[in-house]
Amino acid sequence: MSTKDKFDELMERYDKDQDLCGVISSGKNVYPLGSDTKVLSTIFELFSRPLVKHFADKYGYEVIEPDKQNHYPDFTLQRNACDRAKIAIDVKTTYVIAPTDRFSYTLGGYTSFIRNNTKNIVFPFNHYSEHWVLGYVYTRSALKKSATHKVYKLDEIDEIPRPYQDVEWFFQEKWRIAGDKAGSGNTTNIGSIYGCLEDFQAGNGPFRSEDEFLDYWRHYERTAEERARKFSHVEGYRQWLKS
Repeated sequence: MSTKDKFDELMERYDKDQDLCGVISSGKNVYPLGSDTKVLSTIFELFSRPLVKHFADKYGYEVIEPDKQNHYPDFTLQRNACDRAKIAIDVKTTYVIAPTDRFSYTLGGYTSFIRNNTKNIVFPFNHYSEHWVLGYVYTRSALKKSATHKVYKLDEIDEIPRPYQDVEWFFQEKWRIAGDKAGSGNTTNIGSIYGCLEDFQAGNGPFRSEDEFLDYWRHYERTAEERARKFSHVEGYRQWLKS
């Protein structure tokens, strides 16, 4: 059974309690989450932690999390400290306005560890044999500020506004959902495909293999102003290789 089959099976059976409504203080006050996307991304990472630990325990891995900010991946699975076939799992979260909307993610930098083996990564890049994305997409709820600014008591939980609904997920290899365009403006982030949930679940990306994905992004230039760009899409890359 592949890593994907194992994780999908576990995710289907996992008791998911994703209806989080706030943060509880020691005084038993509940502070609503609000709709800040950075806060909600952290919340979904918290949802993922026990799931990844369950997977690791079941299949004989230990889980390592980064001790520095902005280091890839969110979770490293390894058999032992000498393991050179580690598994990387990165958690990605985004939202849509309507459940049928298309969406995308950014998938990490293309000038960091895929070019420099040890840059911004927990272990050297060549110590990993698999790279996976656990992706969440939720429908954003319209919230009234007056409701999110209020402090609630535990017996008022049902009154607390939820910032999201209709949570969906996928577990897919990074290269299979990577696109051939940079994400988030002028930054050096790899952009994912732009599609519906089924595209991410099926891995309908443009690359034929992980090797092609890595070589493409290792040669992708940051901006056209720096020098004439060799290519800007995967077909152009293939033509560039032939020439």
